[in-house]
Amino acid sequence: MNCFQLIKTVLDEAYEAIPGTKPEREASVSASLKSLSKDYASLTKTGCLDYRKPCRRFAYIFRYTTSHANIVYQLIESSKILSKVFESKKVLISCVGGGPGSDFLGILKYCQSAKKSPEVKCLLLDRDPAWGESWSDVDDKVGSKMRLSTVFNSFDVTDPDQWSTFTKHFQADLFTLIYFMSEVYALRTKADSYFNALMSSMQKGALMLFVDNNDSRFVDWFDGLAKTNGLKVLEQGSGTLTMPMDENKKDLEPYFTKFGHPKLQADVAWRVVQK
Repeated sequence: MNCFQLIKTVLDEAYEAIPGTKPEREASVSASLKSLSKDYASLTKTGCLDYRKPCRRFAYIFRYTTSHANIVYQLIESSKILSKVFESKKVLISCVGGGPGSDFLGILKYCQSAKKSPEVKCLLLDRDPAWGESWSDVDDKVGSKMRLSTVFNSFDVTDPDQWSTFTKHFQADLFTLIYFMSEVYALRTKADSYFNALMSSMQKGALMLFVDNNDSRFVDWFDGLAKTNGLKVLEQGSGTLTMPMDENKKDLEPYFTKFGHPKLQADVAWRVVQK
């Protein structure tokens, strides 16, 4: 099962959760797709978009999650360092800002493609608790061959009173920051204490995968935090990544016909760092 096929099952459930008649649902999603594009254009000024409405979550999963998941998949597949993580019997992964599912779906696709079957636990950490509904039963959808479980924790990285009660995820083998630092860039002075606590608390040998828009503001912020906390850059790069050929957009029908193309390529920067 590729990302489009799995996400189609999630989209079916998410679409049913949108209130209103069929025409009203379509109108809500179309409006949400337009508003998301507009909101992302001003993200560096506003930060932290609102995904509480079901139509907004549906729109994000349809337009962006598959692309971002495939980026994670491609980077793990091409990295001996990251792929080695999944040779262990058990892997604990903290997906920071991972509510939309991009992180663990990319990991899932890699494990299935590479025929790896470790026991993977993904801690999904996100401000909006509604994301937990989308992925609570993903283990049932992928079948028994893949031993994957997800645990959702809701907290705001800009609020120490919230995140300081969720420090267990600091003990992960792998951390993922997928398009998250751009999400909170406008609030970086408040988020710095969380990222410093996270990076300083990582276990020796733990890895972190950072992926974001190829924009020096986000990259420089991450690089500065990593250097301050003694993380070593093992791999880095930037450029345009395109959806792999095994993903067929028609797997997203009937939503592809109704709402157009999902995101198919992205200009990104990435880092693999280690404690």
